[in-house]
Amino acid sequence: MVLNAPRVSDERMTMMPSKSMRTDGASRVAATGGTPTPGWKLNFAAGFVPLIAGVMTLVTSWLAVARPDTFWWTGAGSLDFSYTSLRQAGTQTQPFVELTGSVGGVNVVAAAVAVSVVAWFGLRAGHRWAWWFLAFCLVWVGIHDAAMATRFFEATGQPVMLLPYTYCALMLAGLLRSRKAIFVPPPLQQ
Repeated sequence: MVLNAPRVSDERMTMMPSKSMRTDGASRVAATGGTPTPGWKLNFAAGFVPLIAGVMTLVTSWLAVARPDTFWWTGAGSLDFSYTSLRQAGTQTQPFVELTGSVGGVNVVAAAVAVSVVAWFGLRAGHRWAWWFLAFCLVWVGIHDAAMATRFFEATGQPVMLLPYTYCALMLAGLLRSRKAIFVPPPLQQ
C-alpha cells in the first residue's frame, strides 16, 4: 500500500529566515564560523560539582545505614550522632533521614547532569534558553545550597559549603563570560 503524502513546493523547502531574524544560537554559531560560546566550559565544569555533592550525599547516607552504630560521616568529617541514635528522636526519624539523603542525593545528581548537558548542547551553541536555564540553576540551586551549607557549617564545623561556593563561582563566571555572545544584537542588514 502506497500512501500519497502531500508534496511540499520547492519554494517552501528553500525558504530560510533572514540573517537579521536571529532567534537562537544556531545562527550565532553559524555567524561566528562555528566558534563555541565563550564561557560554556565553565558552566559545563560547574555541573560536576553538584554531581560530586550528590554522590557524596548518597554514599554517606548509605554508609550511615550500613554502619548504624558509627558516627554519621559527611565526607569532610563526622557528626556527633549515629543512625541508631536517631531512634531517640522518634520512630519515624530514621526513615525520614533515609528518604531525604537518598532523594536529595539523587535529585542533586540529576540537576548536575542537567547543568552539564545544557551547557554542552545549549550554551556552547549559543542558545539563549540555555543561558536562562543555567542562570535559574545558579539562583535556585546554587545560592540556596550555598546558604544552607553555610548554616550547616556554622552549626557543625563541617566545611561542606566549599562545593556550593565552587559551583556558584563557576556558574557565575561562565554566565558572565557568555553573556555578551548570547545577547549580542543581530547584525543590521544593509
